Amino acid sequence: MENLGEFIVNHWILVTAFVVLAWLVFSDSINRQLSGLRPLGATQAVTLVNQNKGQFVDVRSKDEFDKEHIADSINLPLASLGEDAAQLKDKNQPLVIVCASGQRARSAAKQLRRQGFEQVYVLTGGLHAWKEAKLPLFS
Repeated sequence: MENLGEFIVNHWILVTAFVVLAWLVFSDSINRQLSGLRPLGATQAVTLVNQNKGQFVDVRSKDEFDKEHIADSINLPLASLGEDAAQLKDKNQPLVIVCASGQRARSAAKQLRRQGFEQVYVLTGGLHAWKEAKLPLFS
């Protein structure tokens, strides 16, 4: 510990790089915890919906949804989520938010959390991950 200050002064570039890398590694995790978002893999999402009477909420556009979607999912496009969220009557029901890749789903999940929905999950990787897991889609 006596040499820590000397090490930092002599290797300031290395120390700076370490701090930046540590921030990059942990910032996403910390932001998710603070925002209340919980990521789920495709198989975890299926288990949650089946065992806890959850609901898949697809926030893609109607055209995207009509091309392919997860069975029994409901389509609430992100653009109109504010008004359409009234279709989700039980704020305690687990919701798995789905989009093509996961970007829109995170935004939608934050909106739903602000509206009082308590169990909001994001399908990590979106429908791309769903397809990689070789899970069925309907059109």
